[in-house]
Amino acid sequence: MFNDPQSIDSMLIDGAHAPIYPLIASQITRKFNKTQGTAIDVGSGPASLSISLARITQLHIYAMDISTEMLNIAKRSIEKEHLETRITPIRGNVNQMPFPTEFADLIFSRGSMFFWKDLPTAFKEIYRVLKPNGAGYIGGGFGSAAVRKKVKNHLKSDDRFNKSPPKIQVDKLEMKIIEAGIRGYTLIDDDSGLWVLFKKA
Repeated sequence: MFNDPQSIDSMLIDGAHAPIYPLIASQITRKFNKTQGTAIDVGSGPASLSISLARITQLHIYAMDISTEMLNIAKRSIEKEHLETRITPIRGNVNQMPFPTEFADLIFSRGSMFFWKDLPTAFKEIYRVLKPNGAGYIGGGFGSAAVRKKVKNHLKSDDRFNKSPPKIQVDKLEMKIIEAGIRGYTLIDDDSGLWVLFKKA
């Protein structure tokens, strides 16, 4: 159970992970300036990042997860924040997303990419669902070295949370993105985490 970052997030929704989501939400907004329209949070877990992004934008966000348990937690979190009209939980798989072509202005994801079994298919599907000029912000991390240190220090005393997610080598990730046919992407591998950023032509 505890090697899944979304399971961890569900237990820390108001705890150690809390600083991560406003920071990453602001980074997404600053990078792409997508503040209106439709967005999808892939592998949303308890919808922590969806909630943070909804607070600073006018986006309507679909919090998509394959786990019914996570969607139930997300629903309660969204209701607690009174964001039911702004965030819609929806069950779905990144390899076959339940959205029409050219549907979303923004697709974002934190943490789930490392568990995707077929990265090229996942990225192709994300690209399909994006509108022209739509943006993708996909990856994982803590947003900054300072936040990473704070979270790690908070969790180090609890063995349940010390398992790391699977690793993806940057060069292999880049090969999968190219295989998916995505051009004009940017790979970020720094203190903010490992992220793939791109826009649909």
